[in-house]
Amino acid sequence: MSQFGTITCVTDVGTDDENVGLLRSILHELSPSTSVIDLCHHIAPNDIRAGALMLARSVPYLSPGLVLASVGDLVGRPAIAVSVGEGQSILVGPDNGLLGAAVAIVGGASQAVQLTNEDIHNASPGVTHPARDIIAPAIGHLAAGGALLDLGQQVDPSLLLPSLIPMPRTEDDGAISAEVIRRTRQGAAQLNVDRETLSGLGDVIILEFGEDRRVVRLQHPDDVNPGQLALVDDEYGLLTIATGQQEGIVPNELSVGAEVTLREAT
Repeated sequence: MSQFGTITCVTDVGTDDENVGLLRSILHELSPSTSVIDLCHHIAPNDIRAGALMLARSVPYLSPGLVLASVGDLVGRPAIAVSVGEGQSILVGPDNGLLGAAVAIVGGASQAVQLTNEDIHNASPGVTHPARDIIAPAIGHLAAGGALLDLGQQVDPSLLLPSLIPMPRTEDDGAISAEVIRRTRQGAAQLNVDRETLSGLGDVIILEFGEDRRVVRLQHPDDVNPGQLALVDDEYGLLTIATGQQEGIVPNELSVGAEVTLREAT
């Protein structure tokens, strides 16, 4: 009997066609009693960084079990299954940088296997569909009680391709260069910095982006006045540029990937 009671899915296949239904059908056929959780299927196509960030944000809260991750192409490398948390969970997906950040968040991998055993794969009548033909059958095999080593060749977990997650940097003049890594449904712009990163700048900060320059306060979300732009704590421990009462979105220039400079207000 399998030790894995859940399969959590993160993909870029969308829900406008048959793809998610096919994945669920494959998983059900191989392991009918396993619960399937659809975390998200609407990562933008091939946006590996967005998928990696979502997995990294989510993995501390996921039920132990199997994670089916499929964003982007295989980029010439076999898909991979990575065991974490002393075998309590296994993440399966392309080895294209999608899994690296999540694996690091949970303390690293104890075992990794490339999905090279084609006997477990689904045969494709045309071009290989990684999620349908390789990753889902491998997940189903594990969910049904199959061994991790059945999937293919064991490899050094340290060879897992790392996620390309942007890091903030401190400039020579003490300013912090950051980047917008996510826009929330409420329109706020999440940065790749936390309070500790800005600890030397004080609570009043000059925010520079594009041709714009604003003076903002570092505040708790409940303390921001309506219409006021501020730096606030978010639910993941990072700082977000937002407006009071979430009544409107922040400037359009603060799109994902936008560079933001934060300076001490003097």
